[in-house]
Amino acid sequence: MSDYTAELIEWQARTRDLETSNERLREERENARTLAALLEAELNEKQILVDSYIKQIKTLGAEVERLRIHIQQGVEL
Repeated sequence: MSDYTAELIEWQARTRDLETSNERLREERENARTLAALLEAELNEKQILVDSYIKQIKTLGAEVERLRIHIQQGVEL
């Protein structure tokens, strides 16, 4: 009977260790999900900023081209 008791105690200890490891992994997963959500939000903000810069660059490029044409045609600026 003592062999069974020792084996049962060993299995209970292993079960507790696995439960502890599982809980730690769940916490790490939740932390990773939270970080991923924050990074995604920041990425979206940066993408909006980049899109704004691209729009400005296109607008300025068109303005430069218009001025270049005026200069070539001798139009007074």
